[in-house]
Amino acid sequence: MSRTTDGRAQRGDATKRRILDAARDVLVEHGYARTSTRVVAERAGTQLSLVHYHFGGKQQLLSAVLERQNTELLERQRALYDGPGPLSEKWRVACGFLDEDLRSGFVRALWELWAAGLSEPELAVRWREAMGGWRELLIEVFAEWAAGLDRAPPLPPRVLGSLAANIFQGIEIELLAGVTDDESPHREALAHLGALIERAEEARGQ
Repeated sequence: MSRTTDGRAQRGDATKRRILDAARDVLVEHGYARTSTRVVAERAGTQLSLVHYHFGGKQQLLSAVLERQNTELLERQRALYDGPGPLSEKWRVACGFLDEDLRSGFVRALWELWAAGLSEPELAVRWREAMGGWRELLIEVFAEWAAGLDRAPPLPPRVLGSLAANIFQGIEIELLAGVTDDESPHREALAHLGALIERAEEARGQ
């Protein structure tokens, strides 16, 4: 590959990253309905034609936003669970990521695309794929955890993983809707679940 071709590819990659960053910011600030490829192009400081060249239309662009952010956060979560230490401690760290993901806008983007996916099948597929990654990770985590206990937990790992994913999803929706901890004890519920995990770990060998 010539230097000219290599430089063109690097510029193209940089433009794609800038467009994705802009699309994420516009989606988080204005919601799906008010996000357009034209607004994204203006935010990215690039030509509208380049947005369509790299991503096609609005759905494909926002699907790419979801895929990129979801992949990054799944890698973060997998690194956490692959590390040393008991699951109860990792659970507490993962619960702390909830506020981080709310601040970053990932949670807002995720649920904006879920809402749009109710009427746009392509987005619904992408959203299910993203959520499937989290669910499968949690199922793997609980399967490994259960294998190390002296007594099997009351629910199989597949159910535990799915329930954990659903709990976080429900809490995210309520927090986005403005439901406070006074109205619903979101973080207290997560803390109690962590305590149940810890109790099962402490019972090992007794």
